[in-house]
Amino acid sequence: MQFKFISFFIIILTFCVNSLTAQLDNSGLEQKIRKDSSLNTPFSFSLRVLSFNKNNEYFNRIVKGYTLFGTRFTPSIGYQLHEQVNIQAGIFLQKDFGNNNLTYSIPYFSILYDWNNSQLIFGNYNGSIHHRMLEPLEDFERLLVEDPENGIQYLYNTDKIFFDAWINWEKMIYQDSPFKEEVSGGLVSKYNIIENNGNTLALHYQFRGYHRAGQIDALRGQPLVTRFNNAVGASFHKKSNSGFIHGHKWEGYFLHYIDNSSNFRLPYTQGYGYYLNGTLETKIGDFMLSYWYGDHFYSYKGGRLYQSYTTDPNSRYFEDKRQLLILRVMNEFQIGESTTLLLRFEPYWDFKNQLFEFSHAIYFNIFKTLPISKNK
Repeated sequence: MQFKFISFFIIILTFCVNSLTAQLDNSGLEQKIRKDSSLNTPFSFSLRVLSFNKNNEYFNRIVKGYTLFGTRFTPSIGYQLHEQVNIQAGIFLQKDFGNNNLTYSIPYFSILYDWNNSQLIFGNYNGSIHHRMLEPLEDFERLLVEDPENGIQYLYNTDKIFFDAWINWEKMIYQDSPFKEEVSGGLVSKYNIIENNGNTLALHYQFRGYHRAGQIDALRGQPLVTRFNNAVGASFHKKSNSGFIHGHKWEGYFLHYIDNSSNFRLPYTQGYGYYLNGTLETKIGDFMLSYWYGDHFYSYKGGRLYQSYTTDPNSRYFEDKRQLLILRVMNEFQIGESTTLLLRFEPYWDFKNQLFEFSHAIYFNIFKTLPISKNK
């Protein structure tokens, strides 16, 4: 009965013409690697800064409460080697407040090849929120706690198609390394069926994979780990250019999880979930209502609240089914051309455990690129 109800609800949300929903909009936090200079002034300086304070008031057994508070700082120098090739080199630093030491101090490097509507990026690429992946598959907080992704990325973007495919080389091994090689990757695709006066009807497909293995490390007897996720869905977005209401969004997804490991470590090998979003865009901010139903669902580094298996490394607790109703109140202030202030309040209701919990956050995002010109 519940399966039929959810399936019917997805169809209604997807093809309803009067309203609309969409995946959480994190564009105000983006700091894209891109072609940012010309052959006449080939050198440039880019500054990426993200200061954040996110407090999770959680008391459930799937994810415990914690606070993230700090600043991520990435200065870099860019060089336009060719009209289609840009090189950037710099350093990524993170300082968590309350800790006198740097959390990260890592070289930052990328090579961008840009042609037609495509981009190929080696090294540090446009990861995390730039993928536009659903939160059950990609934890938003990776933006605040992990070092930048690195590997290879292919991007294709037109008025009708958005396509992003990447490989994130997370852990490199050498001969007799005391750990396994780790690699993850995925793809996100969106195809606009209809685009008319700001109204968009689109189809979506997303894939995510994780693999831990290796042949030359010192742990040769340890079994490999391979896990996959898929997601399919559709969305409709209607915009309004006047009045208090600026637009509506609707979106519905079906998500799947499967474990293809040689030796299973989780208490289940496959599962699924439904993710439904409805957003009202207004003059004073966006209000987004999300419904999540997960049955034995898991995703590698996916949003913690959506998992059926606990994120506590000292526990083996799991819940067969997770059913959540999440409200997101979001406001964004553009300060000049390069700075954005974002405010968020996210309460949710856990149906199974009868819990009301919430998180709140403030983000200060700075992204500025300046040409370095030669003195005459």
